[in-house]
Amino acid sequence: MEDLSIKEVISITEGVAVNYNDNIVFTGVSTDSRNIKKGDLFIALIGSNFDGNEFVNAAYEKGAAAALVSRKVEGNCPQIVVKDTMVAMQEIAKFYRQKFDIPVIGVTGSTGKTSTKEMIYSVLSQRYRVHKTEKNYNNEIGLPRTMFGLKREHEICVVELGMNRFKEIERLAYIASPNIGVITNIGTAHIENLGSRENILKAKMEIATFFTDKNTLIVNGDDDLLSGISGTTYRLIKFSTKRNGDYNAFDIKDMGEKGIEFSCKYRGEVHIFKTSVPGIHNVYNALAAIAVADIYGLDVQEVKNGILNFSPGKLRMEIIDAGDIKIINDCYNANLDSMKAAIDVLASYKDNRRVAILGDMFELGDFSEEAHRSVGKYLRERCSFFVAIGKDARYIYDEAINEVEGIYFKTKEEALQELNKVIKKDDVILIKASRGMKMEDITEFLTAQRKRGI
Repeated sequence: MEDLSIKEVISITEGVAVNYNDNIVFTGVSTDSRNIKKGDLFIALIGSNFDGNEFVNAAYEKGAAAALVSRKVEGNCPQIVVKDTMVAMQEIAKFYRQKFDIPVIGVTGSTGKTSTKEMIYSVLSQRYRVHKTEKNYNNEIGLPRTMFGLKREHEICVVELGMNRFKEIERLAYIASPNIGVITNIGTAHIENLGSRENILKAKMEIATFFTDKNTLIVNGDDDLLSGISGTTYRLIKFSTKRNGDYNAFDIKDMGEKGIEFSCKYRGEVHIFKTSVPGIHNVYNALAAIAVADIYGLDVQEVKNGILNFSPGKLRMEIIDAGDIKIINDCYNANLDSMKAAIDVLASYKDNRRVAILGDMFELGDFSEEAHRSVGKYLRERCSFFVAIGKDARYIYDEAINEVEGIYFKTKEEALQELNKVIKKDDVILIKASRGMKMEDITEFLTAQRKRGI
């Protein structure tokens, strides 16, 4: 983080300062008193189970230069008292972002946000110094953290915008002021809160709330809802694998775990691009990155290198050789669309026994039974054996069991007791569920057991 003065913070937040002097300068921002660095502004957030105001003095003792608080705290720590520390933090983050005259690319969508963000980052990094969202910092707390990571050396910023209700992306777009928005698709994630895919579309389109004719929105032209967008005041770009877009992938060749090869016209000429990771969904991620790269003037070799060097990150389509088995570790999160995409990757292993270990998908509300049954139907001809784990995963089992061998467990703990009995040498195993299932426990268990020769 570049220096930020206390006078700037007071002005931005319209706060009341106590115990301070005008010479205080912040060299970082923290919301966790346990991780304070000397010179930080400690922001005392209030949650359902904690009150950050109670940790102000602890933060000061560890080196915080001052604290942003919602009530004055006794002690010597310099403080800026505001009505709402969350809102104040976001206003500071917006102000800080405006200090940098660099483009920001915002990525959202029901699935593939992180992978697309990482693909864009990988491509742009071939030429530019790029700052990006780390971990899952894509919400009202995480995005400001990302903004505070900007430094003078950065030339472009790529951020991920998440949501589970209306107005969240609008607020994030207000903070980040993206020059370019990317929407990967409109699926069923968070349908429990929003009620329909049409409402999810409205929520995702909030990324363009503040767009003018100088902005660009890049969307998936194969998505049935996004394909209908038209009549915008800003520039609209679509990508497609079905020739429905401005950037189209064709002659797609699935090379299994070695990746995907496809052709696409770039700057007037057709070129062949390759990913090093499996899954047709990564072609869509690459197309979004190609569209962004074109805007920022990358040559075709830079784009090719960025796509080839892309890595999806931990728990996302990781291919793990675990002794005498292979694991497709895709357990970071799941919804209906990403489940089907992962199953397609599993199905590409034609020469092996294909095992799907699938758990519950969360935040689906009344749509949950239908979604889990849909996964079960999709699974039937695409695997050799399956394991369903969790309350709603029972519907996966019910739909698939008559056509493919499988087993059901109510809990992950029950499954861990029995899995070694059903796994065989040379199996290829997909492991996937929503984040709350923490299915990496199964990945770690199987990896440890098979490497020990059990």
